[in-house]
Amino acid sequence: MSTVESQESGDPAEQPTVLRAIYPRSRGRLSLRGGSAGLDWDADRGPDEVDGDVSTFRLSVPHFDPVQVKLVREDGAWMLGRNAVIGRGDAVVLRPAFDRSTGELSSLRTIELPWGGALHVRVRLPPSYREQDQQRYPVLYSQDGQSIWSDGTDPYGTWGLDRVLDELWDVGAMDEIIVVSIDTGEGRIERLTPVPDPVHGGGQGADHLRGMVEVLKPLIDAEYRTRPERASTALLGSSLGGLFSLWAAWTRPDVFGGAICLSPSFWWGERFMLDLVSGGTCPSPRPNLYLDSGAAASGVEYDASTRDGVHDTRATYRALREHCYELGDDLFLLSWTGHHHDARSWSARVSTPLQLFFPRST
Repeated sequence: MSTVESQESGDPAEQPTVLRAIYPRSRGRLSLRGGSAGLDWDADRGPDEVDGDVSTFRLSVPHFDPVQVKLVREDGAWMLGRNAVIGRGDAVVLRPAFDRSTGELSSLRTIELPWGGALHVRVRLPPSYREQDQQRYPVLYSQDGQSIWSDGTDPYGTWGLDRVLDELWDVGAMDEIIVVSIDTGEGRIERLTPVPDPVHGGGQGADHLRGMVEVLKPLIDAEYRTRPERASTALLGSSLGGLFSLWAAWTRPDVFGGAICLSPSFWWGERFMLDLVSGGTCPSPRPNLYLDSGAAASGVEYDASTRDGVHDTRATYRALREHCYELGDDLFLLSWTGHHHDARSWSARVSTPLQLFFPRST
């Protein structure tokens, strides 16, 4: 897992190629192997400098052809995942994993709420969590835990979010994060709606949000190495989960620094969310928001031309821009051709907001 940092200025031919590997020194000294630039796949090349958990390698790359490299631990273990690729003048940071290359998903856990009811949650730790024992991680809280994982039980389909995350981490496209999923299959309408709808009822979202803020988040922060600040805490949801995520971030911006809302059900409660955004004061600080919708006609809609609620989503987007938001800064809106209101579509596009909200920081 790596990222390439751009050099500020100067001729790349005169700049060294630098690779910094961040790995707990207590777990073993690191060396480097590769196919060129003075490296050998069969012989170790030690670091030029070791400072705590950071091993620095300075390489002479004589041409612009990419160099493939891999870190090796002193016990002979090779860094898992694909080879790192570097070029002349690059500065590369690696956080290698030797024990596992994919995330780790917990079993379902029930958390009782003091005022009654419970939250049923699973926690997925990133690949480096067990090895990088000094690192702390952002946290994404997701609704619909019954459908987002590959082993989900939702009869309407699953996202395979675990596979999406593992692939993004494998290519170094986003920061590693902790994901906490909340099963909302039972009582979904009641849990994920902030107000009742005149046709469908519901409206107990405040209790669900209270459980997340007062019980679940403190528990997660106490048991795991999280980055608990709001800027490192975000929400994810689709359909009613998207509605709930925007409402939760809007009303508790002190806790949640962002909300990813896929195909949000902004029609709910006679456009309650649109009225709230239009008439209320802007949250301070403002949470980052991602809104999207599919652009394909859906057979389950009364009017197929509405296409996955795109009109309600765009109306909410316009209200956000008129109110206090800046497109491309703290607000993103996308429409996806060929996508429907279903798990398969959300799986196909969730990688985009994940990279926007959790870009590689090293």
